[in-house]
Amino acid sequence: MPKRRKVVPRKAAETIRVESAPEYAPPTEGRRMASLLVVQGAEVDLGRHVVCDQPITIGRDDRVELALCDGSISRRHCRVERDPDTGRYVLVDLGSTNGTLVNGSRVDSKVPLAAGDKIFIGGTVIRFAYLDDLDLQYQERVEELVSTDPLTGLTVRRQYDPYYQALIEKAKTDNEPLALMVLDLDGLKEINDRHGHAVGCYTIVEASFILRDVLEPHGLLCRFGGDEFVACLPGVDRRRAMALAETVRDRVQRHNFVKDGVRVEPTISIGVAEFPTDAVDPAGLFARADKALYAAKRQGRNKVCSWHPSMQ
Repeated sequence: MPKRRKVVPRKAAETIRVESAPEYAPPTEGRRMASLLVVQGAEVDLGRHVVCDQPITIGRDDRVELALCDGSISRRHCRVERDPDTGRYVLVDLGSTNGTLVNGSRVDSKVPLAAGDKIFIGGTVIRFAYLDDLDLQYQERVEELVSTDPLTGLTVRRQYDPYYQALIEKAKTDNEPLALMVLDLDGLKEINDRHGHAVGCYTIVEASFILRDVLEPHGLLCRFGGDEFVACLPGVDRRRAMALAETVRDRVQRHNFVKDGVRVEPTISIGVAEFPTDAVDPAGLFARADKALYAAKRQGRNKVCSWHPSMQ
């Protein structure tokens, strides 16, 4: 029979004393800022917010202040602005195809907005609110957490996928090329097994700096998972994409990867596919860039390959 253990009373935890609390003054009406927050809609748009420090046009057009990935809204759907006569914020419908509602009531011309009002456009719901500095800091932090990879700071896949689809649609509309790259670090498993995951994580971060420097000026870069990255480059044709991919490959190969005195020598393999030559839909284009990546791996790694029909 097991012995009874003596019960020792636990000491109550003490509250940590601080010299002074952070300064905070309750916001006055004049110090609060009008803000729009997307609370329902396309996954890529959820949590997005914008401060109404100027007239805010909402729509699908990527040149408006709040551009949304919702195919059921107009390119310039509605606008939130301050009424010069009353000083209140109002919502103005801009002749949208499917209309605008506030709290379920259709907007015929313009309607004043109050804190907490819900704006319904297509399949998207936007909340109008007045926020102070702490509220805004919180919203910005939440948006950062859901959209960026904590290790590299790159866009995460859940944020990338809808943007990628939208960029394909835009390329169709504008009749422009678009290049897709799938990139995979060579030898990361061996680095992890031999030197530990701290060195492996360092390798991923260092490689991501190179990718950002070369590719981000041309489009959208995403950490797809583990040691794999994806880059969507609108307006870039196959020839230009191959040149950019070769620049990435060469810089990774020549980079000095040293962590705590440990030197590692990863390389990178890259597959390239071009819209619309290789595929016209997002899934098909990715599949062909992925096949090109595996062709690069089969050729001995540290290669750049473009998709070809022979890879079927």
